[in-house]
Amino acid sequence: KRRCLYLFIGYPSVDQELAVVQLKVPELNPKLAQQAVTLVHKLRDLDLRKSPSISETLDWAKSLVSLNAKQLDAETLQNTLSVLLKHETDLQKVRRRLQISSGGKVDVDDDEYGAYRWRD
Repeated sequence: KRRCLYLFIGYPSVDQELAVVQLKVPELNPKLAQQAVTLVHKLRDLDLRKSPSISETLDWAKSLVSLNAKQLDAETLQNTLSVLLKHETDLQKVRRRLQISSGGKVDVDDDEYGAYRWRD
């Protein structure tokens, strides 16, 4: 007989996850928190081997605070994406999609959410 029950719970909305990040990592700049959560949600839409969990979002937020990050620029992303993505193939895929070149450039839309343009 089976003794367990599986319950699949989806990810929270951007606003819900942002509230969690702000509650658990209050020292993170609010604009940076918004950029980070927005990017995590975009990553979850990709066909990754393992999408970032909420706990990985929190770990990433803490890493950004530790590094005194002010924005999600190419260097910050290059240095911290492995906090979110656990598989090398996922890292490579995301770096290509974010258009992070070997020179450390990233194609960024400068809208209110700091959303990134994806290369299709």
